[in-house]
Amino acid sequence: MKESQHIKRRSDCPISFGLDVFGDKWTLLIVRDILLYDRKHFRDFAPNERIASNILTDRLERLESAGIIEKRQDSKFKNQFIYSATQKGKDLAPILAEMTLWGFQYDPKTPASKKYINAIKTKHATLIKRMLKAVADGAFTQHRAREMGIGKASNLK
Repeated sequence: MKESQHIKRRSDCPISFGLDVFGDKWTLLIVRDILLYDRKHFRDFAPNERIASNILTDRLERLESAGIIEKRQDSKFKNQFIYSATQKGKDLAPILAEMTLWGFQYDPKTPASKKYINAIKTKHATLIKRMLKAVADGAFTQHRAREMGIGKASNLK
């Protein structure tokens, strides 16, 4: 790990540790893009959030240093890299799933269907399982449209 990338721990609290690794405005959005939307290249990340390139570079380096993602040279485009989640990164999927349901439930401008939002209260565990299966199968975009009533991933808010 680069010295500049070394994480200073505030305490032994596991929540604090997690926030030290991914608790800023951009990091989980990058993980979201890799895990849920199979985005792989620098230009693909957080397209609707308009992340500055210097911040994106920094967050990708942090995630790589923390062992959450890995990068390799693109065999087709030698001047580009492909980013993917490690197992440590994939283990964040349940957190993203819970945050997604929480956001759907409390965001007054949620894009999810009313039917799906109502199901969160009564079928929470089932919805999480189905979402995680879709992520594992690489089919989250289809799941999002079919189950949540939301259009294509490019319409992310």
